[in-house]
Amino acid sequence: MEGLDRERILEGLQEIIQRAESAGVSGVRLYIVGGAALSLRYFERDATRDIDARIEGSEQLAPLVQQIANELGWTDDWLNDKASQFVPFYGAAVDWDPIYQSEKVTIFVAPPDLLLAMKLNAYEKRTEADADDIVGLLPIVGVASLESADTLIDRYFPGDSVGTRTAGFLNRIFEAGVPERRAAPPPIELAAGPS
Repeated sequence: MEGLDRERILEGLQEIIQRAESAGVSGVRLYIVGGAALSLRYFERDATRDIDARIEGSEQLAPLVQQIANELGWTDDWLNDKASQFVPFYGAAVDWDPIYQSEKVTIFVAPPDLLLAMKLNAYEKRTEADADDIVGLLPIVGVASLESADTLIDRYFPGDSVGTRTAGFLNRIFEAGVPERRAAPPPIELAAGPS
């Protein structure tokens, strides 16, 4: 599999909805973060390897995720909760954006300020993979100084601040000027499964 672009992300989520609802699965809640959240709601970007999410009802969902992987030729972990460990639980309450709601399945996308805080924290320890996403999020969130970046990180990850490597990266952006906001993708269209 080459990766999941926005079209494939939506295809996968639509499959989850239809299969979960036709199988009578209930109580499924997906809280999408990372590159998939950015593609769905905020700006066009390169394909992501997988959909990172905090998943409620994962035991019920696992066989359906596997079926979809087998049928579409996707990796077994195309939808996974590996990044859920990086979603803050002890900072400010997160205002998740619902993109699909039914009695059985609810899907949320992380707000841009949370995504930026997570990307800034990750940049300190990872490769340049997060750099373009950070650049795309800065004008959406309105972060244009190290002080505002520190405030954002501390809001979601109390006691954390911008690291040395991240500060150097951000200073280069701020000196050149935060780029203009990128065009938002079209509205998300997800339909209910069979009743």
